[in-house]
Amino acid sequence: MKSIILSVLAVGWPVVASWLVLKLFPGVLTKFITKEVDRRSDAKLERLKADLQGAYSTLKNSVDVITATNAGMHPHIVASVTGLWAHMLLIRDRFGTSVGFDSTFTAEEAGLAFRGTDHPNLLEYVRAFECDMLANPLFTELNGNEMDRHRLFSGDRLWLIFHIFRAVHLRYGYLLTQSFERRDFVDWRKDNGIGQLLGSVLSKSDVSSVRAMDLGGLVAATSRLEADFLHEATRVMSGSKAMADSLSDMHSILLLQNAKIGKGT
Repeated sequence: MKSIILSVLAVGWPVVASWLVLKLFPGVLTKFITKEVDRRSDAKLERLKADLQGAYSTLKNSVDVITATNAGMHPHIVASVTGLWAHMLLIRDRFGTSVGFDSTFTAEEAGLAFRGTDHPNLLEYVRAFECDMLANPLFTELNGNEMDRHRLFSGDRLWLIFHIFRAVHLRYGYLLTQSFERRDFVDWRKDNGIGQLLGSVLSKSDVSSVRAMDLGGLVAATSRLEADFLHEATRVMSGSKAMADSLSDMHSILLLQNAKIGKGT
């Protein structure tokens, strides 16, 4: 019997002792639990802060390398963009009167002129395209390979817009040459080649819109290509600054997160 009582006391005294502590000192356990939770939370928050700072440092180092590289390339980028834009202005100048032909006369009026039944003076607008395409110095001047050297520093999108702008004009010139040979107007609006070229940059709705215009459709199409080129040119030339601004914004966000973590929110 005595051994049973001793066994019960050996097992039960911790429970009794804990009960007495809670009765005599009710705030002790609460303070202990609160302190332990705070300690573990602080450890997790510190690890999170360290992870965030480490991620930022890694990204910053990578961006610093890229930015330094871009800084060395920037003069070449500006020169390439400027060179492409200058060539687009040259194309616009050389095709000025022929594009004006499309903006001034309808397809029906152009057809009458090429067939020789009416409006013979209209052909003076496009007389530069009367000779064979291969013998035309205009095509040789505008379609040379010297612009290829700018592709390396201009970026794929900018080069694509430039290429389409040039190709659309050259295709239009070719159709005018065909019009002289056939003695009938070959309408660029119905040409699948120009439609496919424009569709490489412009949306389907934009392509449909300019092809549906009786007057000025070609100007509208090339003007949109120019606008896209200038927008992309600005982005390409300011690439390093945009990257730095983005990095600065990200750093500010990380600092804000760290501040919130420090406050325990």
